[in-house]
Amino acid sequence: MLQDVADLKRKLHRIIFQSRDKTIKGAGEYSYPRMLFFHETSHQGTGQFHTHLIIERLPQSLNTQVEMETLFQKRLPHKVKALSKWKSIDIQRINPDEPDYRRISSYLGKQTSLELIALDPFNSDLSTRKK
Repeated sequence: MLQDVADLKRKLHRIIFQSRDKTIKGAGEYSYPRMLFFHETSHQGTGQFHTHLIIERLPQSLNTQVEMETLFQKRLPHKVKALSKWKSIDIQRINPDEPDYRRISSYLGKQTSLELIALDPFNSDLSTRKK
């Protein structure tokens, strides 16, 4: 599972880099949006894992509901073997305000226990950025 998420992240980085605003010359190193990955088991008792991804603001050309749905439902499933080609992928915009923060924190922690920590520390971008 960790290798599958790393593969997804590499391919997302490639697509994001290609979609960046190329009109900004001399802007220095391109900083990728940070990503947090969370893994949970199915609530239907199958024991299958699924992954939640929280990603920072994307380049403007990708930063719409339609573009994200196209990316995750059409483009990426053909490039990343771990993504389902038939299951739906739910994409929701979240805002950094208090109600959304509480809602997403509660949702992502619902299956966390002492035995299972949902956050994937190996593939998530946990370090702070230099300003």
